[in-house]
Amino acid sequence: MLKLFWTDSKNNIYHLGNLYKIKNKYHFDIIQDGLRNAIRHGCFGIGSIDITKDKQESDKLFSFFMNRIPKENELKQEELVEMYGIERYDEMELLRITGGRTFKDRYYLEEE
Repeated sequence: MLKLFWTDSKNNIYHLGNLYKIKNKYHFDIIQDGLRNAIRHGCFGIGSIDITKDKQESDKLFSFFMNRIPKENELKQEELVEMYGIERYDEMELLRITGGRTFKDRYYLEEE
């Protein structure tokens, strides 16, 4: 499981939700208290994820998270596997290794 966090301008940390995969389904559970507190301190939500639903499920990785891993069209899967030292291409593993960090925002992921 990967925990999604957001930090405000004063470096306070808010736990927004948990991402995990069971069999071939991705699940995202929102931590409503953490999200509400983060929104009060400047967070704009979680991309296109419906924040009114506590639990969400998808056959594909949610676009908010997909946008946080190196794109397949930018690097071939084989290059990503070699670069990150993983056995095979795995979106959850790439998120775990990179923390899903971007230069655009203050969201990040950590393994439980």
